[in-house]
Amino acid sequence: MRIDIRNNFDQVEAALNIAQRQVPFALARAMNLTGRDVIAAERDEMSNVFDRPTPFTLNSLRLRPATKQDLTAVVEVRDSQRPNHFILPQIHGGARLQKRFEELLVQRGVMRADERAVPALGAELDAYGNMSRGQIVRILSQLQAFNLAGSDANATNSRRSKAKRQREAFFVSQGPGKATFGRHSWSKGRKLQHLQRGIWARIAFGATGTTVMPVLLFVSRAVYTPRYRFDEVAQTTITRVFARHFDTTFADALRTARPGGGA
Repeated sequence: MRIDIRNNFDQVEAALNIAQRQVPFALARAMNLTGRDVIAAERDEMSNVFDRPTPFTLNSLRLRPATKQDLTAVVEVRDSQRPNHFILPQIHGGARLQKRFEELLVQRGVMRADERAVPALGAELDAYGNMSRGQIVRILSQLQAFNLAGSDANATNSRRSKAKRQREAFFVSQGPGKATFGRHSWSKGRKLQHLQRGIWARIAFGATGTTVMPVLLFVSRAVYTPRYRFDEVAQTTITRVFARHFDTTFADALRTARPGGGA
C-alpha cells in the first residue's frame, strides 16, 4: 500500500504539528490522573495493612502534579523529611523514633532513651486504637514533665489538682525490685515493689478502696519489618492505568485543539 501526500502535504504537516503540541498537555493530564489513582490504591492498602487507620493517616499522601513544562508527577508522604515520621518505618522498616511525649518522659528521667511506651490495660484509647491526648496530658502534668516543653501545665497543690489526684494518680514503676518514682505512687518511694516497668495509675473507687493499673509499659525499642508496600502498590497502579489515561487525554486534546496552537 502506498500513501501519497504530495498534494496535501501542508495539511498533513499542520495536523502533525497540532498533535505534537498536544502531547505534553496530554501527558501531564494522564500523569496527574494516574497519581490520583495511586493515592486511592495506597489508601486501600493502608486500610488492609493498618488496624483502623485514622483519617490523618489515610490523608498522609499528596500529589505534586505534573505540568506541560515539567512532566513529573510525584506521590509522596506529607512531611516525609521528618526523621520521626510515623509511617516511614512501616515502608522501609527500622526502629520507630520516639514520639514527643516519650521524649519528655526521657528528659524527665522516667524512661530510657532506648525504650518506647506502649498502651496497657489502663490506657484510654480512641476509636482508632490510639492513646487519648487527654490522658497523655494528665500523665505529663502529674509527672511534672511539662516544664521541659516550656509549658506551665504541670500539676500543682491547688485544691482542684489535689481533688483530681485523689481520683486518679499516676506514678512510675522502675521495675520489680526498684523503688517507685513520683510523689503520688502507692508506696511513696518507701519500699520496693513488684510492678512491671512503666507508668501506672492509682485509682480510687468507692469510699476507701483503691487499685493500681498499668497505663503505659516501657519496652525495648521496637524494630519494624516493612509491611506497607508503598512502592509496589504505586508501580502496579501505574502499569495498570497510565496507558488508558494517556489514550483518553490525548484524544481529548486533539479533539479540542485549535489550529493556531493550544488546547
